[in-house]
Amino acid sequence: MPSLTQQEDVVIDRIRKDLEDRLEQLLTEVDRLRRALLALGPRGKPAPAPEAASKPRTPARARTRSQSSTASRSRSAPGATKQAVLGTLADGAALTAGEIAAATGISRPTVSTTLSRLAKSGEVVKAERGYRLSAATD
Repeated sequence: MPSLTQQEDVVIDRIRKDLEDRLEQLLTEVDRLRRALLALGPRGKPAPAPEAASKPRTPARARTRSQSSTASRSRSAPGATKQAVLGTLADGAALTAGEIAAATGISRPTVSTTLSRLAKSGEVVKAERGYRLSAATD
């Protein structure tokens, strides 16, 4: 008969596995909902390219070294990131890079770099908190 600590370990391992399974289900659902939102597009404007949010997410702890390096090398279609960022800002609200990243599924550093480039080109402007579309882009 296993000792109490061994029994506790078995219970904890079972709980951990259940939580990991549930987290994976929730992440899959989040990705599905993000793709649906992107497919709807902003009101009165065409839907942005859905490629940016089509990759399934894997929890960081579950990634292997080869998966992480492969994921970092994959690229979206040209202009897809820009379109996704602009589409997220289309309702006129000012959003931070983190908020846009959460809405699109694009990494925060990629969104931040894209926002900097869009600000330099005048397509977006810095707001009191975050970025918004410039008047010329509306």
